[in-house]
Amino acid sequence: MRSDPHPVPATLARVRAIAADLSGFDEDELSPTATFMELGFDSLFLTQLSQAYQRAFGVEVSFRQLVESTPTLESLARSLDPRVPVLAAVPPPAEAAAPQASVPPAAAPAPAPASAEGARRLVPAGERGPMLDLMERQLQVMAEQLAMLGARSAGQVAPPASAPAEPARSAPEPAPQAALAASPPPPTVEEAEPVLRSVLPAAPRQVGLRDASELNRRQGAHLAALIDRTLARTGASRRHTAQHRRHHADPRTAAGFHPLWKELCYPLVVERSQGAWLWDLDGHGYVDMLNGFGPNIFGHRAPFVVEAIQAQLDRGFEIGPQTPLAGEAARLVCELTGQDRASFVCTGSEAVQAALRCARTFTGRDTVVTFAGDYHGNFDEVLYRGTAGRKRRTLPAAPGVPRSAVSNLVVLEYGEEASLDVIRELGDSVAAVMVEPVQSRRPEFQPGEFLRALRELTEAQGSLLIFDEVVTGFRSHPGGAQAVFGVRADLATYGKVLGGGMPVGVVAGRKDVMDTFDGGHFEYGDDSAPTAGVTFFAGTFVRHPLAMAATLACLQRMKDEGPALQEGLTVRTEELCRRLNALFVEHGAPFELPHFTSVMYLRQTEPHDLSRLLFHHLLLEGVYLQEGFPAYMTLAHDDEALEHVVAGFGRALSAMVDGDFFPRGKLAKAAAPPPLAKEPPVPGARLGRDPQGRPAWFVPDPARRGAYLQVTER
Repeated sequence: MRSDPHPVPATLARVRAIAADLSGFDEDELSPTATFMELGFDSLFLTQLSQAYQRAFGVEVSFRQLVESTPTLESLARSLDPRVPVLAAVPPPAEAAAPQASVPPAAAPAPAPASAEGARRLVPAGERGPMLDLMERQLQVMAEQLAMLGARSAGQVAPPASAPAEPARSAPEPAPQAALAASPPPPTVEEAEPVLRSVLPAAPRQVGLRDASELNRRQGAHLAALIDRTLARTGASRRHTAQHRRHHADPRTAAGFHPLWKELCYPLVVERSQGAWLWDLDGHGYVDMLNGFGPNIFGHRAPFVVEAIQAQLDRGFEIGPQTPLAGEAARLVCELTGQDRASFVCTGSEAVQAALRCARTFTGRDTVVTFAGDYHGNFDEVLYRGTAGRKRRTLPAAPGVPRSAVSNLVVLEYGEEASLDVIRELGDSVAAVMVEPVQSRRPEFQPGEFLRALRELTEAQGSLLIFDEVVTGFRSHPGGAQAVFGVRADLATYGKVLGGGMPVGVVAGRKDVMDTFDGGHFEYGDDSAPTAGVTFFAGTFVRHPLAMAATLACLQRMKDEGPALQEGLTVRTEELCRRLNALFVEHGAPFELPHFTSVMYLRQTEPHDLSRLLFHHLLLEGVYLQEGFPAYMTLAHDDEALEHVVAGFGRALSAMVDGDFFPRGKLAKAAAPPPLAKEPPVPGARLGRDPQGRPAWFVPDPARRGAYLQVTER
């Protein structure tokens, strides 16, 4: 353990040990005088931390207390034990070279809203505080939570959000060729141990706006006008949200919250849909690019799906007896995917839960390997995060999830050779390796060779390979990502597309593995009997007749049209992404739109709070897409709908340029960063990842214990 310049009395030591244990950092990486925000502790983690302190000390330690009155380990310890001395923060060196600035200076404060009403909506300077800042970030976290949970029919649990970027700090310049840029507390580790992220990807590090004084005149006027125009267009949705907020606890009603545009914080409420279009309570139409988080590959209210559901509705939707539709639907799932057997549930999350239980039953092992950045559902075991310290551990990603729930998970970096080495070391303790073959927030990353290496490795070790294809299944190919990459998994989970908008999930796989659900095949009229060991597997609404009717209709349509259905969608998606990416370059907009087959993800390349307002501008242009969620192409998106989308993006981007909403837009056109040096550019530098997840070199920040500075080339 490194020496600490501060004395550590018993109470402070205990407080710091609890934070270290919960965060995964070593104790000497946690400065007693650094604020929890400076340490990188987001609102979700502070909720967990407050609960841990209450259990340990038997007194109330609230979330608000950790934000406002005791925002450091030292101040918290003093509140618990007055004998703890006041510690002085370690000052920066007297003579230090200024670090390389990574953010332009703030614009001159001269907001001039377009109307008095708009002016009242902008939070005045001086009326904010640390609690409001944390609430803002917490609500941003909730938006990310919904992005992930919405990516499944089960409905983004909150992922940890990044803290606002630290101001640049001074540090000695170690070499003429390098400069130090301010960095968050260390997402750094030794080269042999990769940095791990939460299973729920955090929001990109934003350049934060604190109050209206940070807006220049054009920005303030444009924001006020944007608020006025949005309220005029979608006022009925806002009134509906306000009417039901007190009794309807819905995180989506707080998604995207920011004090400067709080009046825009409400979801679009839609009363009807058809094909590629939605119509809101005010009667305005929108081309839907969210598309139900992925299920509607045939568009809203596809006539053949409506017909199948209506016919079954007329016949009945009994629960308990077997529906004749289930067997035929299972046969088609197996025919299209190449799997031996299939079983139905209600959601993708349930399918993953069943697959894990099946794998452990079949192998008799407990350990499951998964990967940072994957999303596998909303039950406790898969809400995990990897530690950011020097020890590899798996911890809960959200309050309310006990540590024991994730104790049998090992979280590794996706696509890295080092991860294969760890799996080899784990050997025959691994029940399964579970992977989302193409992560929905990183669709351009398609590591086929890594997936094939996983297949060989799991076969050699007697482990099962599970593909989570809830997003990629039936959308990328009738056989899913397994067909695209030429890798056959032992188990696979499906959902979304095959239900045509109805709630359904599927787990399918090898016969001998799937036999753990029912004991295996037997015949009537002879002495045969189930022979496989079984686990418990049930659910009231599994194989619901209405869901089975829609599923069977969609499967039959995909069988009839073959791979050409998905191939045609991919071609149209490529063309849309090409045109929109060209618009981003033309306008200097810090966005990009990568894709995998017909799954797209609109990503900020140079995150800034103002850039987030693109989604509100798109709404004014009749284009529906939610921040932090993937976008999806459907068969209902004809030429007219896509031209509407492209034109809407063009007008929205032009409006944001006019409003000076891309203050970092020029950076989006900058050349790509040079390749990372293979050797440390300065003595003592450690390899880690920057806020955008790119490999980078870091050195300890002499001004902040436990914090690091990124080494950048001049």
